[in-house]
Amino acid sequence: MSHLARQEALRQRLTSAYAAAALSPALALLVETQAALSPETARDIATADAIGGALLEADAPEALAADALERVFARIAAQDDDDSDRVSFEGAHGEDLARLPAPLRAHAARALSLSGWKFAAPGIRSLSLNVDGDAKAEILRIEPGASAPEHTHDGEEFTLVLTGAFHDHRGVYHVGDIAHADASVTHRPVGEAGPVCYSLAVTHAPLRFKGALGLLQRVFTH
Repeated sequence: MSHLARQEALRQRLTSAYAAAALSPALALLVETQAALSPETARDIATADAIGGALLEADAPEALAADALERVFARIAAQDDDDSDRVSFEGAHGEDLARLPAPLRAHAARALSLSGWKFAAPGIRSLSLNVDGDAKAEILRIEPGASAPEHTHDGEEFTLVLTGAFHDHRGVYHVGDIAHADASVTHRPVGEAGPVCYSLAVTHAPLRFKGALGLLQRVFTH
């Protein structure tokens, strides 16, 4: 399967699951962020929502609780009071984070103020996001030419490119692309020349490193 065909199949898989509310919160955030970058993803989500709405209208109506309207207005008021759009980006690379797609900005600002960037490899830093659920979500900053340690996966990994690009042996991933990997994939992502690559990575299990780093990982986790 070609690189473009893999991207299309993955996009359809994720948007369908998103429309069915079948994704983890971290993976739903990834799809919402891709929709901000990709008109095709935004279109697919809108189409799925329209189909779901039509099916919902065909169902027999259900009686609502007496206070249903009041609870809806209360939730709207709570969202209006939320200061997520007024967060600051004080810290390393804050200006870059402030330019990320809208679904990510509040998460990134909070993470920057609470935990900050962590060393992941030479030229690579990670910023862990506080997202509900078991999946881990983090923003990766990959400098041009920097490479992640070679690794495989105990579960699935989805990496959405936000700025710049990176490559592995399967191809080059540009803005809006998602790199998917699982236990069948062993790879070493490398930042492409040009702008710094920012990406949103969602993993459902820890990575398994190869070589000497993998040996150390096994020693310290057993």
